[in-house]
Amino acid sequence: MGIGLLAFVLFVRAETTHLRIATYNLRNYLEVNRWVDGSYRPNYPKPEMEKTALRKALIEVGPDILILQEMGPEPFLLELQRDLRREGLVLPHAYLARGSDKERHLALLSKFKPVSLRTHENVEFEYFGETIPVKRGILEAVFQHGMWRWKVYGLHLKSRWTEVADDPLSAQRRRSEALAVRKRIMQRHREDRVPYILAGDFNDVRSNSPIRLLQNRGKTQVAKLVECLDSRGEVWTYFYAKEETYSRVDYILMSPDFPALVKNGHGHIFDGAGSLGGSDHRLVWLDLELGRSAVENG
Repeated sequence: MGIGLLAFVLFVRAETTHLRIATYNLRNYLEVNRWVDGSYRPNYPKPEMEKTALRKALIEVGPDILILQEMGPEPFLLELQRDLRREGLVLPHAYLARGSDKERHLALLSKFKPVSLRTHENVEFEYFGETIPVKRGILEAVFQHGMWRWKVYGLHLKSRWTEVADDPLSAQRRRSEALAVRKRIMQRHREDRVPYILAGDFNDVRSNSPIRLLQNRGKTQVAKLVECLDSRGEVWTYFYAKEETYSRVDYILMSPDFPALVKNGHGHIFDGAGSLGGSDHRLVWLDLELGRSAVENG
């Protein structure tokens, strides 16, 4: 190895940054009509027992950057941030994305201050003769670590609930959202060439079109799906109690040019005690060694 190449490798290794990035659907962290202890409660906040279970999972995992789904208005996000701080997880930077859904939002909590933050609210598509937006928009947060600038996109695709008889389980709408999201992300990448992570609740299984469309456009790879496993090697992230089914609907994807290795080659799914005590989704995360790809691929 030449002296110049050795110096480059040592420099990149010295600049390696370790990051833990997580995504979590909190299941209605807001005021909503609920059944609580056998009684119907209109406009009732998330029960304290569920909040405690959420915080326990988050504190045990200890993410540096956290993408959230089903967060209520800003006071609820600040409440979670404050309660986590009191219990030892300090994420001083908070951001609430505001899409057309006025109740359930995407949100960000981060240990690091983003270089920039924005919500893409105007990501639109045609749906049964109407032009409508992606319901929760797209959250975009850009970070800078040493010589590397990169971003995280937060996403929450349309749920399977629908009142449109011609679109059972909202499958067509979710596919259209994925196409619109892919178009916007590819447009942004052409503009700034900043590598990215895409994380969130995609509300569909891996074999269906929304997940495939977010990974590829024809022969062009848009993002690579990161495999995530719990301690038993299981991959499900969502429990649907009504049908007693388990499925994977929460994902983390990385752009092909992302300057990092995923530690151990895969991400993780939280299966500690009470992992479903706060939500019907499980917390998903990965550990990154930012800068290591330059060494491994060079």
